[in-house]
Amino acid sequence: MNDSEYQMLLVESWRRGLTPGEKARLQTFLAEQPERAADWERETALKEALNRLPDAPVASNFAALVMRAVERENKRTEPQAGESFGWLARWLRRPASGLAWAAALALLAWSGYEQFYGRPHRERAMELSLIMKTVAPEAGVFQDFDAIQRLPAADDEELYAVLNVSH
Repeated sequence: MNDSEYQMLLVESWRRGLTPGEKARLQTFLAEQPERAADWERETALKEALNRLPDAPVASNFAALVMRAVERENKRTEPQAGESFGWLARWLRRPASGLAWAAALALLAWSGYEQFYGRPHRERAMELSLIMKTVAPEAGVFQDFDAIQRLPAADDEELYAVLNVSH
């Protein structure tokens, strides 16, 4: 038996009693190494003394206390939301940011209202076609548009002179 096996038997003796086979191996090991026998005797005496002690009373809310302690420990180890985005949290607490959020929400509501309850596109198209019919009753008005646009720019005075209009 080596030291690691001895340590395992020591731990097992605390958890449960040793089996007869384990006790025999332990006696052989202790006979070969007398310095370990004194350690074994101290451990055995300590185990027996602790077994004679009465059980300590446990508080009725022991489980709740343990859970609170675990939660506090978790809060300490987990990064807080304000640590990584502290600037955002500070900005959201300011009154001006509340006003900005309210304005954005109002703009979004107005846009949605216009999108769903505004006049349909077909009505708008019909109104535009009606306007075009009243302004330009015939297509001939626009047939010379390209030629007129290619003419050199003229002064207003020259145009008035051509049209014989006094201004």
